[in-house]
Amino acid sequence: MLRSKNNYPAPAVLLCLALVLFAIGARPLLAASLTVSVEGLTGNVRDNVLAALSIYQERDRGDLSPVRIRRLHQRAPEEIRTALQPFGYYRPQIQARLNQDETGWAARYVIDPGNAIPVGAVDIRITGDGRDDPVFQKLIDEFPLRRGDALNHALYEQAKTGFQRTAAERGYFDQRWVRHEITVDLENYRADIYLSIDTGRRYRFGELEIEQNVLDPALLARYIKVAPGEPYTSAALLDLQTTLSGTDYFGRVEVVADPQEARDYAIPVHVRLTARTPNRYTFGVGYGTDTGPRGQLGWERRYLNEEGHHTRIELRGSQIERSVNAGYFIPIRNPRTDQFAITAGYTRSKIIQNTDTELRHYGVSRTEARGRVQETLSLTRQNEKFSVGGETGSSELLLPGITWSYFLGPSRVYTRAGASARLDLRGASEHIASDTSLEQAHLGAKAILPVADFGRLITRGDVSATRIEDIRELPPSLRFFAGGDVSVRGYAYNSLGPRAPDGTVVGGKHLLVGSIEYEQHVVGDWSGAIFYDAGNAFNNFRDIGAKKGAGIGVRWRSPIGQIRLDLASALSDPGHGLRVHLYIGPDL
Repeated sequence: MLRSKNNYPAPAVLLCLALVLFAIGARPLLAASLTVSVEGLTGNVRDNVLAALSIYQERDRGDLSPVRIRRLHQRAPEEIRTALQPFGYYRPQIQARLNQDETGWAARYVIDPGNAIPVGAVDIRITGDGRDDPVFQKLIDEFPLRRGDALNHALYEQAKTGFQRTAAERGYFDQRWVRHEITVDLENYRADIYLSIDTGRRYRFGELEIEQNVLDPALLARYIKVAPGEPYTSAALLDLQTTLSGTDYFGRVEVVADPQEARDYAIPVHVRLTARTPNRYTFGVGYGTDTGPRGQLGWERRYLNEEGHHTRIELRGSQIERSVNAGYFIPIRNPRTDQFAITAGYTRSKIIQNTDTELRHYGVSRTEARGRVQETLSLTRQNEKFSVGGETGSSELLLPGITWSYFLGPSRVYTRAGASARLDLRGASEHIASDTSLEQAHLGAKAILPVADFGRLITRGDVSATRIEDIRELPPSLRFFAGGDVSVRGYAYNSLGPRAPDGTVVGGKHLLVGSIEYEQHVVGDWSGAIFYDAGNAFNNFRDIGAKKGAGIGVRWRSPIGQIRLDLASALSDPGHGLRVHLYIGPDL
């Protein structure tokens, strides 16, 4: 090194050293700018290429040097080819250019992916106990890739995972892949799929160990559908947990079946049940345009004995009705769905202006599930005193009845698609503990259909008919009225129907109401609706005199169901003006 007389570095050397240090420190400031464009691809294919393309991922780095840019560009074609293969593109044409000008560097890739490689052979084999399991055969039949289809690696991996998941869910815990591969023949441009899974032995349920101190074991056994020796399925365990959690008897349900505990392929099932607190109290307040302010108070004893008997008392009050109802319930046959009930109640109501009723009733009923249909047989004794249309009267009736209820859909609270229906039949005979004879039927139905991605079409209908000689012998609780939040909107609650000479609506023997509504999602849990309602209560099917109403509404989906605020016009009576309707409740 050159040094001065005093042994210090020469000025020229110092200058060079300073320039080097400056260049190193200023390197980030002089880093090359880079733009990257990818043409010829769209959607997920383009997204996957961009994610795999190193030059694209590093384009905004502040320390890119020309050397680094050139290396990334040289690597790009192979990265693009690899990123296209999961979508079946094995013969892409790639034009790669890298240019530099005074503004910086520009990398451009024009890609023609070509035709996706078609699937050739699809060879799927199941060995072990699962070879005769129809669920695996269904998976084979529904395999998403067929001969001639474009190869899609994502679909292949999903299908593979489906076989493994199904095996685990159905108790084939020793499953293993014998072969799982895709062979790509670029010369003949075809891809063959080979899958072979050995499920091994299928495990089964072993002994059940149940810890609880609430119900008689014989009753509890009727809730449990898992039996020792049956083939294992995770769905059966989930159903068991859901069923026991759905009862009011248990606050905590633990169901454990660990394959590690299996002996001779039998997995013991441990069920631990913790009792709920025996008493449940309910309190609620609300408001409806039909009822005004309303309140509810209730008490329930969840279990009275080891046989699972329970009781409930409920008080309700509003501007138009006050009631108290009590029931004693006994689980029968299939306790999940079937019960015997003893009920009694008292109701005082003002169905409409100038109409008062006082109703006492008691009875028994038996409810059973028959597939999707719930059937209830009942026998009710009722005493009713009433004043309607300036006339007073009383009624003593013994009413045998039968009800069939049907529900289809994922949820009653809110659903994009579903349906419900209810048919009630009842009658009385003056020869059997009744002061008049009558026969009555009511059918109500509702259907919800999805429209496009964000709409719902909602239809409902009610039709009722009564056979009785004199309408004056029919107590108001068994007469039909129309108008209100869930009837013909635009009209007040129970304001439609035959009238007395003084103009008071006295109700009719028959009812016919229909509604159609379109609801459109707007944002979040909010939606808007337009609707048209028509119908009336009447005494003669030749003289229905249907009233019509229409309007618009706002909907908010709450945890307890839709809150519906409607503004409706009484089309058949323009002088009525607009009427507001507020209703809170489930969809079905």
